[in-house]
Amino acid sequence: MGEHERPTAEGGFDGGVGGDGGDKARRKPSDDTAPVPPQGGGNSISGGELGNVIMAGAVHGGVTFNSRGGDTPSDLENPVIASVQLRPGGTLADLVVDADPPRVMVPSGTVHVITLEARTNRAVVLDAARPVVLARRPPRPACLLTRIGAKIEPRRFTTDFDVRVPQMRAQGADFPFSISASDVEQFWFEPIARTHEIAWQLELDWTCAGRRGTTVINNNGEPFEVYPVAALFDGRADSVLNSGCGLFHEPGCPSLLLEEAGAPTSLWTSARSSSLPSYPAPGGPRAAAGAATAPPHRSDDDDSPEDLRRHILAMHAALAVSDPELPASWPDYRKIASLVRILFHRPDHRGHESQEFRALLVQVLRYLYVSGQHEPGVTLGRIAAAAWNEALGTDHPDTLAVANRLAGCLIGLGKHAEARDLLADLLPRCERVLGWEAPLTLTVGSNLCACLFALGAHQEARQQCEDVLRRSRLALGPDDPRTLRAASNLAIFLRRLDDRQAARAVLEDTLQRYRRVLGEDHPDTRHAKRDLVALLRELGEPERAQAVAGDLPAGP
Repeated sequence: MGEHERPTAEGGFDGGVGGDGGDKARRKPSDDTAPVPPQGGGNSISGGELGNVIMAGAVHGGVTFNSRGGDTPSDLENPVIASVQLRPGGTLADLVVDADPPRVMVPSGTVHVITLEARTNRAVVLDAARPVVLARRPPRPACLLTRIGAKIEPRRFTTDFDVRVPQMRAQGADFPFSISASDVEQFWFEPIARTHEIAWQLELDWTCAGRRGTTVINNNGEPFEVYPVAALFDGRADSVLNSGCGLFHEPGCPSLLLEEAGAPTSLWTSARSSSLPSYPAPGGPRAAAGAATAPPHRSDDDDSPEDLRRHILAMHAALAVSDPELPASWPDYRKIASLVRILFHRPDHRGHESQEFRALLVQVLRYLYVSGQHEPGVTLGRIAAAAWNEALGTDHPDTLAVANRLAGCLIGLGKHAEARDLLADLLPRCERVLGWEAPLTLTVGSNLCACLFALGAHQEARQQCEDVLRRSRLALGPDDPRTLRAASNLAIFLRRLDDRQAARAVLEDTLQRYRRVLGEDHPDTRHAKRDLVALLRELGEPERAQAVAGDLPAGP
């Protein structure tokens, strides 16, 4: 039995034993004793005084039940019951933020369906509601994967969180409203954010039985959160915060990392057609990833660009593994790259970095390339190249270096023609400013070879690559890792040109040097070993290929 009034029940019923009646509820009264209904609205079973729920084993005699109408002090102290579910806004999309670890967030414009019920039978007047911003922070890089368009009914309320004091705007009837146990209200609330991640809650003022109070509606004691989807775009192009995912996820995006940790990557996958997903439990995806992290929101007093640069440099100085070529360094570089992208997205960032920071940024772009994150690498590289061209000049060594990294990420995206034009302009400037023997000049020449080969200029690419390898051996030495990469590139070209014996000679020599200089487990050594194994199998030497492969781990 619940809180609604029930008629007086005569006779007996069988059920579980419970409630406040105890032994009194099981005593059999004398036949000439009839229970007298209490005058004060109480509940009784054969003399047992109870609250609003009655459970008994076997009852012989009168049963009286009177609901107290929610008049208990605890009911009137907070007479509103609120539940929150989510409905897609104009687009059904999955959004995962590159936090530590990555975590699902609610995109701006997602409709919050807030259902309000009364805990009491008395009417509760809902006087007003107001959204309260608890914290703002600059948006972090994120992966946005659009799933399907979604059309919804007109919103009841919207709020623009970009204004200093957000207000609820009614899209129809406005406060006050009233609810009761039999009259439920449902509000569709659409929070909008364009520039900052927002942590917020809703405060609902009410009046009931002469009392006034405020009910705080939040995510089980934690703030609601909303992510500014608009920050992921710069006009029609992706912004530096965008992971570049379209119909499919790109390598290194936070959604893939979250999936690898076994955590949900969507708000909507558990939603059935007949129900809406509930608001994510506090720390749900983060807890599933198995890491304790700081709260996702910060105060309004964000770090200045200079403070953020210092923090990034301190993180880089503390790296246990600083070579971005090594996968062991990637978890730390991911954190650094995320902060760099936040910095470059800020409107007050002017790009006048110190030489130390510029060197770090070139390393971050290399990390983005080797880890497969070419889309954010291109976006970040374009911003940095434009800023350094203006601030330092087109022939500054750091401007040349960042342009080369941009070209590498363009190659990774398959934009070989654009990369070729950039590198063809870059190579003579590097030779003039740095000299033909400079490592950067040789790297630019090697990257230009890759572009020429991809665009079908095979003989030109071979001649260019042989020249780069010759100059690398003279300037850097035959065992320098950059010389060995140039040799590996030449072997790839020779193999694709069906000059397999020449490719075999280069690869066998290069693999021996890699093993001696970098060790058996270095990624470059493994790549050279895989290339040689594949070539030997093409030449019909499977036993030799197996001997070279040894315990070669699986991989690309």
